[in-house]
Amino acid sequence: MTTVVYPLIIATLLTALLLPVQARLQRLRLPRAVAALVTLSVAVVVLGGVLVAVVDRATSQAPELGHQIDRLVPHVQHWLRRGPLHVASPTVNHLAASVTRLLGKNSSGIASAALSTGKAAIDLVAGIVLAVFITIFLLYDGEGVWQFLLRAVPRAGRERGDAAGRAAWATVSHYVRGTLILAAFHGAAIALTLALLGVPLVVPLAVVVALGSFVPLVGAVVAGVVAVGVAGLTQGLGAALLVIVVLIADSLIEAHLLQPFVVGRYVRIHPLGIVLALATGAILFGIMGALVAVPVAASVNSGVRALVGTPEPPEPMDPARVPPEPPTPSTAGARTGHAREEATVPGDPT
Repeated sequence: MTTVVYPLIIATLLTALLLPVQARLQRLRLPRAVAALVTLSVAVVVLGGVLVAVVDRATSQAPELGHQIDRLVPHVQHWLRRGPLHVASPTVNHLAASVTRLLGKNSSGIASAALSTGKAAIDLVAGIVLAVFITIFLLYDGEGVWQFLLRAVPRAGRERGDAAGRAAWATVSHYVRGTLILAAFHGAAIALTLALLGVPLVVPLAVVVALGSFVPLVGAVVAGVVAVGVAGLTQGLGAALLVIVVLIADSLIEAHLLQPFVVGRYVRIHPLGIVLALATGAILFGIMGALVAVPVAASVNSGVRALVGTPEPPEPMDPARVPPEPPTPSTAGARTGHAREEATVPGDPT
């Protein structure tokens, strides 16, 4: 089930992000199919480049992090013996031996976890392929897909349903673009901080923080715990505290400056509603639920408001579709005269 639902969700969010790019290409007189393929190709190249950079940095700098951890173990043992806890040396040695035995006993569990990881990798590849195909179809014929879904609505309420659906889609589009700006801000801030401190794995940690930004309010801070841990292991307690200060400052800037102006204009949900949506999504569907909880709640809110309110002329689902030109005064007068002639009954003195 998740192999189908998750790619559909990801493809929908990608389409909301990429549709303006496709519309711009169509304005340059590219055919719709070519514009869709070019747009998706550019997105794949960008995402693939980021993934390659993350993997390359992780593989090249992971040994350095391992050496730092190896040097940290004696310091921890010394702190346990000589620090405020004053743990006896036999107790410290027994603790280290217990950890070693625990790892040895769970070797079979680690092997089975590796097998399950291989199966998960196959499912991941299948999900990526499915998400790419869904994105192509949504970019190429999103309006046709929407009109097909709209046929399920009774004819009497189809106009309001159309307005509600388009309002929900506009909210999702603005949310995805605004959140991408916030993610870029958080990733750049943490990358600059870690680079100045000389912390390894700058690019992977910045990407982790940027991805965490897609969970509002707490995502960037929770993801930043990893950066704090790496900074503490490699550069000491002072570096870890500085990273914490930067994360808190990022959160304050997002909450009081970026969120209201970048996302808040289009996603008008009370903070309590955001917290409840995040909690519900995370409890029911895990990480994916936390990622999509806020855009789902925001789109439902916009759709319901459009459904119960006075329907406005809906914007086209496809931004590349050009609306018809308004009639000129001469044309409007001709149509009005023609309508009066049809309305006149033969034999009527008027």
